[in-house]
Amino acid sequence: MSSPRLSADMRIIYHNTMAIVAVCRKAGLDIFGVTKGAGGLPAVARAMLAGGVVGIADSRLANLERLQKSGISAPLMLLRSPTRDEIQRAVAVADIILCSTLATIQALSQAAVQQRREIAIIPMVEMGDRREGIMPEHVRDLVTAGGKLPGIRIRGLGANLACLAGTLPTPAKITNLEKMAHDLGPGCASEFVLSAGNSSALALVYHDEWPLLSLPAHLRIGESILLGWDVITKQAIPGTSQAAFRFYAEVIEIAKKPSLPGGSTGCNAFDEHIEPLDRGTHWRAVLALGRQDLGAGRIMPVDPGIEVIGMTSDHTILAVDQAEDRIVVGSELEFRLDYGGLLAAMTSPYVGKIIKE
Repeated sequence: MSSPRLSADMRIIYHNTMAIVAVCRKAGLDIFGVTKGAGGLPAVARAMLAGGVVGIADSRLANLERLQKSGISAPLMLLRSPTRDEIQRAVAVADIILCSTLATIQALSQAAVQQRREIAIIPMVEMGDRREGIMPEHVRDLVTAGGKLPGIRIRGLGANLACLAGTLPTPAKITNLEKMAHDLGPGCASEFVLSAGNSSALALVYHDEWPLLSLPAHLRIGESILLGWDVITKQAIPGTSQAAFRFYAEVIEIAKKPSLPGGSTGCNAFDEHIEPLDRGTHWRAVLALGRQDLGAGRIMPVDPGIEVIGMTSDHTILAVDQAEDRIVVGSELEFRLDYGGLLAAMTSPYVGKIIKE
């Protein structure tokens, strides 16, 4: 029995990057390629850089260190504020750090002085998604105080949307971010860059709704390059492929079974109340795949005649009555992944990785 495995095609990531970079450049935007969805894989970073991104961004220091050790010389951006224990490592590896508290910037300043480095800081501003970010009324105080610290250069302002609350990017939010930068004064904002959003902002670009800005700006793009889709609608982005990643798992049982539980039911192993669909007695396949492999991620069968019924710790149950090909024990089935599934598969020790360069 083979373990689940993930196949990653660097040629597709390269072409997806080129397609998205070309459209964004017409809107005056640079792109930082985000590798966290691929576990900081150096091959992915190289494909993104070949495709035209100006730097690489990741939320995990271990991933940035891996990229640095692999010879990636492009600017490296740390997407998440470092913890106190990570300060020294962050200064050693990151060229740009997204941060939202003065206490962290002060700690980064001390480490930068010790390491004789200058670190670019982009303060993150709370723009409605209620994740990280300083409230707009406190931006001036943070920028003023942070800009006086040795080893620190306040490089601009940043925003994050559509991650926690699902708050969508709008032209007004983007122009408001730029206005905050200009309100800091010409001497401050003249060298600023706007880190204006993530993959969720691409819809504005593709719908010709991106506002004309007077400051240089970039987007931090990961999911849309890796999976080739609009992260809000899950629709394909023009010019991209959705086949950069494919997931494979083996069938360990197939049998005809009733679709409804036999007896009274309660919560399942994950404290969920399940209301199964009455399919009568039908063909079910069981995969050697579970949440230990994919966490809360989803798999989507490439065969449209196969449907995922559910997943437990170590098993995934499929309805296969309409499968295009005959399925037997030992059959290996092919799936697409959502972003959560990709994150989990790339970091799971139980999932094999096949890298196609």
